[in-house]
Amino acid sequence: MAAVTVGTTLLLSANLVSAAGFEVGEKVFVPMFEPNPELDGYAEGFVEQVHDDGTLTLRINKVQTGKGKTLSGTCHPSGGTALSGAKIVSDDPEDLVVEQRLPVDEVMTYRRGSQLYLKRENLSIAYLKYLGSGMGMTPDRFDVAIRRAEEVGLPGMVAAMGIGKMQMESTQGRGFPVPASRALQKAAPMLDAVAAKLEAHPESVEAAARMLGGTTPEHRDDPLAAVVVRLHELLDEQLGELAQQSSDPREVSGYSADELLAIYTGWFRVITANDTRSFQNADVGYYRERAAKALDNGEWPALK
Repeated sequence: MAAVTVGTTLLLSANLVSAAGFEVGEKVFVPMFEPNPELDGYAEGFVEQVHDDGTLTLRINKVQTGKGKTLSGTCHPSGGTALSGAKIVSDDPEDLVVEQRLPVDEVMTYRRGSQLYLKRENLSIAYLKYLGSGMGMTPDRFDVAIRRAEEVGLPGMVAAMGIGKMQMESTQGRGFPVPASRALQKAAPMLDAVAAKLEAHPESVEAAARMLGGTTPEHRDDPLAAVVVRLHELLDEQLGELAQQSSDPREVSGYSADELLAIYTGWFRVITANDTRSFQNADVGYYRERAAKALDNGEWPALK
């Protein structure tokens, strides 16, 4: 009982010290961060009161919303955010002011919070660039993105940027477009390596599979799932470019049927998390056999 009492007293004391670290009138930052920093939001305001229970009453005058964090017509922040249920001080859409009481651990000093938000935003820019054209995404830029993701504690984004780097390096393009005949030369071992990494992220693979299967709309809420979907898009484009050379895959210059089969098999390993999850109720063996038959018949196999 004494140990519990001492622990509770220490925790309460820590909260009081933390709350005392803020001063009335101080500008503060309220983070509304998501696993995908693209969806981050935040609020800015000033400390109006410091309470003995380790909470702060804030006067919020700026809200930057992310996806799913919108303000209703009365300027009430929506549910699910740190500002849910805030008291309206001004309902002028051009001059939002709300009052909210929050635990001190949900509030940051303005400098620390804004710097963290900027770091996450820069990470988001690299992520979106890869999901787009990928232009300029060199190994160094991926390394910076991976380091930022580690610093802000986003393991899913660390894995996503790591896989993006693996895919980009396999094309030998260093951030610039290259023809499919070159881009796919090292695709098979890259896909096998990606599949091995994805064994630790089955939930992201399943999310990507649902998007590719058409049962869930495509979105970027899960960065790793979005990168898997992007990997599929890139492979589809590159294999389509080879198909333009010849309608018969057995006659494509520079690639044997076995080499093409290795690329398809690598992808099927990716979308099944190295055959630890089924894709549309089938395993790698099923898809590999289907692809092999198509190639034997002089037809381009489907990626899904």
